[in-house]
Amino acid sequence: MIGIIRPYEVEFNPGDVTDLENAIEKRGYTPLRIYVDMVEIRMGSGIAVRHAVGRSQPVEVSLEGALLRHLGIFRDFEQLLHRVWVVKAMEESGIYVMNPVMSWLVAGDKTGALLRLTKAGLPVPPTSVSENMFLGYRAVGEWGRVVVKQTRGAMGYGVFLVDNPDVAFHIFSTLMNLNKPIYVQKYLEKNGGDYRVVVVGGRAIGAEFRRGDGWKTNVAQGAKPEAAKLTTELEELAVRAVQVLGLDYGGVDIAETNEGYYILEVNPTMSWQGFKMATGINPADYIVDYLLEKIKR
Repeated sequence: MIGIIRPYEVEFNPGDVTDLENAIEKRGYTPLRIYVDMVEIRMGSGIAVRHAVGRSQPVEVSLEGALLRHLGIFRDFEQLLHRVWVVKAMEESGIYVMNPVMSWLVAGDKTGALLRLTKAGLPVPPTSVSENMFLGYRAVGEWGRVVVKQTRGAMGYGVFLVDNPDVAFHIFSTLMNLNKPIYVQKYLEKNGGDYRVVVVGGRAIGAEFRRGDGWKTNVAQGAKPEAAKLTTELEELAVRAVQVLGLDYGGVDIAETNEGYYILEVNPTMSWQGFKMATGINPADYIVDYLLEKIKR
């Protein structure tokens, strides 16, 4: 039995979960949805993880392996930590989880991911992160045109393009009132869009070019995915980025500029419906095969 870890409360990318379930069944295994917000950790004489939906009888989680898709929407820090420890408890009980939850946590946080990518010498955009509005203000003045993001945002929602420090200052004030850090990144002039390279098990399985009508190139924001040639440089950058973050698989977003390639983000639970439509490649097959390979070692 192969588990798919996701929240009960919100459905994230249902098409991807269906692809994974189909791939699991084709390989002779039974898929099981494990709702991270419906799990109990029992500790004492050992570690046991039990799962129950609503008032149903709890059942101990016994799996060959599991795929971590999402931990949900977090309302406070303790809830985030609890869900992380739920998945970590599954790992500690002997279940191989892909991607590992600590790697997932770092890769899904833009600051944490850029710290590791920068230390590894990989090309990333000039970025400033702080809780000081005046530092953010100065970064906008220095770089002229910037993108302001959430550190754990996705799909291009809540992202601002700003070229005026005083306008940015109002955005920073709102972020501060919400106890959010200020994440400012120098805007890169991309050649009509950016690349998403999908890496599984240490190799790139394909690439798409996401062409947007405006400056946002997320498929969720209306960008059109096209099959792209996977060059040696694109592949090396993407594979290295996924390895540096300790992931088994990931979607690496790379911008091509006049100064060369820059890694924008590495998504540890990327949605692949646009990629599949553009390339004809279903990452679910590769992900499940790699999970089974890891389990059998």
